[in-house]
Amino acid sequence: MKAFIRAGLACLSVALAGLASAASLDAFERSPNAAIAGYNVENLTQTTPEMCASACLGAPRATWCVSFDFHKVNQSCDLSDKRAADVGGLKTDYPGNPYDHYSLKPDPLKPFLRTPDAAISGHNTESLQAVTPGDCASACTDASRSGWCKSFDYHKTPQRCDLSDKRASDVGGLKSDYPGNPYDHYSLIAGEGIPNPVPGNRHVLLIGIDGLRGDAIQCQGCVQTPAMSALIAGGAFHGNLLAGGTKQATVSGPGWSSVFTGFWADKHGVTSNDPNQKLLKTHVFDLIKQAWPTATTAVVGDWFNITHNLRPAKADFVVANAAKNSQQATDAVNGWLGWKNPPTAIFYYLHNVDVHAPSYDPFNANYQGKIAGEDQQIAQVLAALTARPNYANEEWLIVVTSDHGGTGSGHGGQTAAERSTLLILNNNYLNPLKASYCQGNLSATAKLQVDGATPHILDFLGLPNGTEGQKHSACGN
Repeated sequence: MKAFIRAGLACLSVALAGLASAASLDAFERSPNAAIAGYNVENLTQTTPEMCASACLGAPRATWCVSFDFHKVNQSCDLSDKRAADVGGLKTDYPGNPYDHYSLKPDPLKPFLRTPDAAISGHNTESLQAVTPGDCASACTDASRSGWCKSFDYHKTPQRCDLSDKRASDVGGLKSDYPGNPYDHYSLIAGEGIPNPVPGNRHVLLIGIDGLRGDAIQCQGCVQTPAMSALIAGGAFHGNLLAGGTKQATVSGPGWSSVFTGFWADKHGVTSNDPNQKLLKTHVFDLIKQAWPTATTAVVGDWFNITHNLRPAKADFVVANAAKNSQQATDAVNGWLGWKNPPTAIFYYLHNVDVHAPSYDPFNANYQGKIAGEDQQIAQVLAALTARPNYANEEWLIVVTSDHGGTGSGHGGQTAAERSTLLILNNNYLNPLKASYCQGNLSATAKLQVDGATPHILDFLGLPNGTEGQKHSACGN
């Protein structure tokens, strides 16, 4: 009996594998009796079209494979990182017509940014029933709707979507507290972004790690952080950028406000975590838009204040990820980096290091684990950034900083541990043709939080600095 069951399970496994392979083949468009001439990255033998399709879509080939030529006689295929349109078309005069060409169909969801567990409240123009998100995306962009459709909310249980002529930014943001989280929101990015107007195609990626003490990395016995260490190795590091002091408490609202504006709380107006307190000084991303009105800015974070009262007033793209779900934040940033024209400036907020549990000590295992986890998220973003086809012709200032440190299981006071934050600057990560903006360990020169992100971003972009902060004298082109 057991042998019979095992045989049955084996047959079922083979059948399911066959179904999966057939489904993979559905993702490709077949051109019979044709092939790309050359441009073969990998050859697979003793295979079928279905197996080639699965191989092309699976890891690690999915990062580059967009087509394959199947040799019908030899039962082999050549996987390629090129489409026919990339290489002047298909060759159709091979003797005996041994090949069929399979090209990966465009992903209808690619032009959309997904925000899980959120929706626009109201503003539904048209509803579609018994559909997938891909069906909704195709409907939104077809000729009959493309003149007005800007987003849709997908109701996951009844498999329904509501197409809208509004984006979240048009209607005051997304609603993310529906009981049971039944919706995902998809926002169309027309034309895959807007060309960056900043001279030299300069961009800013500002990475905020909540609660990271400056002395918790880059020291003997500290947690290993390969991604941040790589940025530091080719750039600059300040390990004790001081938050708080007589100007403000070491809590997130005032801290991030100082990061974003280059002013202390007595000037920027945010003295606590109260979401009703508004920035009285201009966010650095809004200063970028003042200089270049077509520049686009993006923010992703799970803390309400980051995506509401502390966000740039004119932010183009705002994503609220689920609480402490850094992978969702990373996916949003990688989505932006996948556009032909990514945002000019991105703020990427990582929340898990703010542990509020014993302890914030740099040698505490729990604290170290949270830091290591966020570093792994940063590594994913750096991989997506450097994989951009035009990366060599772009210049990204990557800034890593934090809002406050901590002691014991909390923060808010004025101890050295609570005031300790950090600053990492790198403008040529894996892009050595760009002249270095700043290099080396800057920690010997005392600096304050207002001297951190904003003054250096303004300087890198060639904008005047009217803030309370001053850039480090070793930095600048």
